Amino acid sequence: MRNSKGFTLVEMLVAMGIFMVVLVMGSYAFERVLSSTGQQTRSAQSNFEGIVGLEMLRYDVEHAGYGLAWGFQNYAGPIKFGNLGGSADQETVLAENVPANGMDSTTLNAVLSNNIQAFTAGTCSKEANNATVANAAGGPDYLVVRSTNSALSDSARKWTYVNYSTDSVANISFLKSWGTADSLTSADRFVTVRSTFTSAGKEDKILLMDALDNFEVTLTGGGAMPSGDSFKPADHSQVVVAYGVRPAALSALRMPYNRTDFYVSRPVDGMPQHCNPGTGILYKAMVNHANGELDTPYPLLDCVGDLQLEFEYDANDDGNISYLPPASLSALSAEEIRSHLKNVRIYVLAQEGKMDRSFNYPTDTIQVGDKGRPSSSGRTLSSTEMSTLFTADWRKYRWKIYTIVTRPKNLVQ
Repeated sequence: MRNSKGFTLVEMLVAMGIFMVVLVMGSYAFERVLSSTGQQTRSAQSNFEGIVGLEMLRYDVEHAGYGLAWGFQNYAGPIKFGNLGGSADQETVLAENVPANGMDSTTLNAVLSNNIQAFTAGTCSKEANNATVANAAGGPDYLVVRSTNSALSDSARKWTYVNYSTDSVANISFLKSWGTADSLTSADRFVTVRSTFTSAGKEDKILLMDALDNFEVTLTGGGAMPSGDSFKPADHSQVVVAYGVRPAALSALRMPYNRTDFYVSRPVDGMPQHCNPGTGILYKAMVNHANGELDTPYPLLDCVGDLQLEFEYDANDDGNISYLPPASLSALSAEEIRSHLKNVRIYVLAQEGKMDRSFNYPTDTIQVGDKGRPSSSGRTLSSTEMSTLFTADWRKYRWKIYTIVTRPKNLVQ
């Protein structure tokens, strides 16, 4: 019987016990809500980064070859590039400038002959780019894209025609103005490319140069094309296009295009805390025209475990596709790549969200490639390899494969 003056000790203990049970259950539920919310927030952030960063990669791959010449006017030897004092090594990404562990980026310079490869690619000899993790062979691939419009500047987005015009004395051809900010001016460094056609109807794109093998066009103070016949069409039948490369306020052009490198590496100042310790960052880096080295890279996607590349190649244009790895692509000539490369396939293994102790990755292997061709596409990582590369807790992460299949628009198909 309850005491009319209050509660008994037993009643109070029971009430407190019930309250503690409710409190513990509420705390656990609140902790689960916080954990789930944090995971969902990180996953949403990862997906957003993937969309934005990989779209930059897709855009550059899709526009590979834009503004590239296929040959050089009155010049059949290695590209000397008179603007830089006759240096024969036009790209020069220095040997000590090795952004991805196991990859010497100088080996991916364009072929030093009378043509330019829109793509070159290689495979890093090491995987994790982390000295504290055991490295495995066949690591992240390294992709180089060449075009005039891959730089992050307004100048690289500009192009126009060089319209033929003459008086009784000289060739006074001029740049067509669009009447907008998209027009090339003396504030831009640019090159001119002339399209010609053989008797068989085959197109050839020639980089126009002056008598000193300079290819960069310098406008006069009034914004007119330089005097003389260099960089201009010789008559009304010739089509000459001017392509912006970089702002005039920056150094002279080392190359008649921009080189963009994509690779996976770990920054010296450390990875984001939520990333698996074996992952890296997918970077985009531009070759600096002033010194031939890579500029400060732009991070595109965090927590990347692997990058694999394949190139759809139709040697006879008969629909019989071969899937070439990076090494096989680099063995092809620029003309072979232009004529027969159909699609570029990019596979990125990345961590989605952060570590989740309540999660267990459902399969023992992860294929970074086309699942329809498991024995020949990309790379299949076993459970043992995943443990070696991404620690024994690799199953506590949500791994995602981003797939990009894009057709280069500016190559002959």
